[in-house]
Order: sequence, then C-alpha cells, then structure tokens
Amino acid sequence: MRADLHIHTSASDGLKTPREAAEHMHGLGVELISVTDHDTVSGLDEAAEECRALGVRFVPGIEISAHSNSEIHILGYNIDYKNPDFCEQIAKVKDMRRARNLLIGEKLAGCGVELGIDFSSDGLGRMNIARLMVEKGYAKDVQDAFNRYLGPNGKAYSDVRRTSPLEAVKLIAAFGGVPVLAHPKKYLQQKTLRLLVEGLKPFGLKGIEVYYPTHTADDVAALSAVADRYGLIRTGGSDYHGEEDKPLDYRPSSATLKMLGVLRQG
Repeated sequence: MRADLHIHTSASDGLKTPREAAEHMHGLGVELISVTDHDTVSGLDEAAEECRALGVRFVPGIEISAHSNSEIHILGYNIDYKNPDFCEQIAKVKDMRRARNLLIGEKLAGCGVELGIDFSSDGLGRMNIARLMVEKGYAKDVQDAFNRYLGPNGKAYSDVRRTSPLEAVKLIAAFGGVPVLAHPKKYLQQKTLRLLVEGLKPFGLKGIEVYYPTHTADDVAALSAVADRYGLIRTGGSDYHGEEDKPLDYRPSSATLKMLGVLRQG
C-alpha cells in the first residue's frame, strides 16, 4: 500500500485545499494519506470526505510545531481530534503560534518589509510569509526569505514561548494518538537523535519519520536502526505543501499500519 503520511493543505501553510490535496495524491497513485497541518485539525473533515469519495484510506493527523533549543516538529496520527478537550489544548498551541507571527510581523516592519497581511490570522505560517515576501520582491526565493529573515539566524526570527516536544508528545498520546518525530535527519547530523528519542519515548513517542524525500539510503539505514533499537515504528511522508511533487515511494509495514489503526491489531 503506497502511502504519504505528511501532507499540508491551505488549512495551514499548504497551497491546495484539503480536497485538492487528496485529489492530487490520488492522482499520483497514493492509497493511504494523512493530512498533517501545522497546529490545526480544521482541514481533516474535508480531506476525509474526499478520500472516502476517491476510495483512498485516510488517517487524521496534525503536525505540532514544538520548540526546544530549536524547532522540533511532532506528527500526531489518529487522534480523537473532535474531542472538546483536545480542541481546547490545540487552541492554546495556536495562540502561541499567533503570538510568534505577530512578533515576526513587527520585526519585518522594522526591516522595512511591508506585506499587508494580518499576522494574527488562523493557520498562517512562516512558509506563507516567505512566499509572500518572494511575491512582493523582498526575497529571491523561499529559502532566501528564511535565510535572511525567518530562519533561526534571520532578522525577523522570533523565539517566543512555544509548545515543547515533550508537551506535544504527551498531548497527542493523551487523546489516543500516535506521536512521531518528524523529519529527523537534522538530529541525526547533530548527533542528538538518540538523546531526543530517549527523552520522548517514556512519554509516548511511538515512531520516527524514516522515509522522507531528502533522506539518502544511508539516512534511512541509520534512522531505521534507531527505530528498531527503541521499538519505534517507521513512518514516511513527502511534507507536501502543494508546490511540487516530491519523490517518495513509501509502503508502510504491517506493524506501522496496525499502530496507525489502518489494520486491526492481532
């Protein structure tokens, strides 16, 4: 079963609506998808409805943009996302994100960058801001926008109180979800992956995103070894934002499908 478990839509910083993203993945031959928008579940019902119409398997998801010494993103799958208590907790996460965006807006204005947008709007992310900077001529491309303004060393970077990776894992687990460490290659390169996994696993971490477009065969082997050592599932996703197709031929193991609720346990 070909799968993509890391997809963004216009509910956060993707370009396609949840319906369009599902249609696009179906057109690529993907049989199982998860929409994992940043800090929101507002696009899940629309995506699920379209997947049912297309005959595509669907796992509800989210990507919580946590922060410790750096950005550490935690994917959450199969959460009880309609639970009022969960929605209340996610609203708090979104408020932190909104505060960060407002500070980014202030810093950009101080740099003479006027984008004419509401930095408090729901779902706004740095990717949206970067695209608009390119469109208005303040950056040559998205990477340039991050390098000079929005990334950790940028003029408008805002390090405000954010949800910690530990809080994100505990939140996902508390509502029946499966927490997974997203795009972990940088932790592999920084030699912090095992320390991170050892810190999060006791609180519910269940997997590592082993398969990702920029992961080499050596990366996959190293990440798989860590997953196996700590008894974690291996997931995979393209981190699709609607701009271009990222090559990914990921086929989940039965263990992963069972953990995600796609196959029955036992």
